[in-house]
Amino acid sequence: MKTFKCDCEDHQILFFESNVCTACERVVGLDDSFDKVEPYDLDDVSGEYFKAAQPEIRYQKCDNHADYKTCTGMVNLNTFVPVEGETEVLCFACRFNETIPDLSIVEHIPLWKKMEVAKRRALYTLKAMKLPLETIAQNPKSGLSFDFTTDRDVSDHFASTLKNQDAVFTGHDCGHITINLAEADEVARSHTKLAMGEKYRTLLGHFRHELGHYYFDKLIAGSPDKHALCKQYFGDDEQPYKDALDKHYKNGAPDNWRDSFISEYATMHPFEDWAETWAHYMHIMDTLETAKNFSITGSTIDNAEDMEEVGELTLPQDAYFFSAQTSITSILDTWMDFAIILNSLNRSMGMGDAYPFVLTQPVRTKLAFIHHAIHNRLNRMPDLLSESENKK
Repeated sequence: MKTFKCDCEDHQILFFESNVCTACERVVGLDDSFDKVEPYDLDDVSGEYFKAAQPEIRYQKCDNHADYKTCTGMVNLNTFVPVEGETEVLCFACRFNETIPDLSIVEHIPLWKKMEVAKRRALYTLKAMKLPLETIAQNPKSGLSFDFTTDRDVSDHFASTLKNQDAVFTGHDCGHITINLAEADEVARSHTKLAMGEKYRTLLGHFRHELGHYYFDKLIAGSPDKHALCKQYFGDDEQPYKDALDKHYKNGAPDNWRDSFISEYATMHPFEDWAETWAHYMHIMDTLETAKNFSITGSTIDNAEDMEEVGELTLPQDAYFFSAQTSITSILDTWMDFAIILNSLNRSMGMGDAYPFVLTQPVRTKLAFIHHAIHNRLNRMPDLLSESENKK
């Protein structure tokens, strides 16, 4: 993720999550174009906001921004069209929400804010990649929506189940993504992480994983040719999902799972292999963008002069991301070099590795498939498969 700058005399750095400039104290946020964090001036007479360069276009804080400070969205009043029957004024990101947590329980609000931060970051990368992003209102058949709710008691870090409450499972169903609010609670998530024996479990990771399922339907499932090609890399996804799930939780992952999969959960079913690989691709691209923004090269190895540095990669924050596509080989080589720096920094702070994963050749090939699916260039995959087989 890149940083931004306020246009005040101090040119204060604005982060993606910023809602005010700490130098000039103006409101900052994301408008409906969802591509830039910038400052807004307040019209004291009308109570509306505007950008200094375009005073004729008026904005209002998203209701979730104004009432709960859970987002940083600004709504363009010149173009805003409310959904029929609704009175809320919601920003680009909040329009994807189908269900929000029970706000009569005040402890839910800060957890909801964490959910919104992760969701906005996930959506920002998708939009930068020009992937289709439509709400249910825009596309009732295949739009995207989110449910944020829980079946457990926040007062004991979601250890106790609530009475008369249906079970809430994080997952995806035909464009509808449910995230259990417990995932935003550090204690609850840590308990689950330890119980599941996971190396990595984050709120942002959940969003990216479930969005991976959504984009499988959008990019792959609707095309027989792409779907057939996908099976060559991820396996036959027509095998019964429930049987695979039961087998996974009974027997666990095979001992040699690291040879071909990014995680143990990815071994459960081809659908989960796709979603896990998709999430890692998004993690890699977002983190490399951050490194590029701060001019971190990532050169740590002896033959660094032969490696492409982070700053030389074409990434989603660049306007020419699609027209000047960087090879996925360069991206992954640079990433593995940079991950050494990332993990070393964490160790210097007494923390575990930020990226405790190994990208074997089969995993790299799957990441390449994700990359080319996003760029709509899957016709290149047979060549990549031949290359990887020749290296064996």
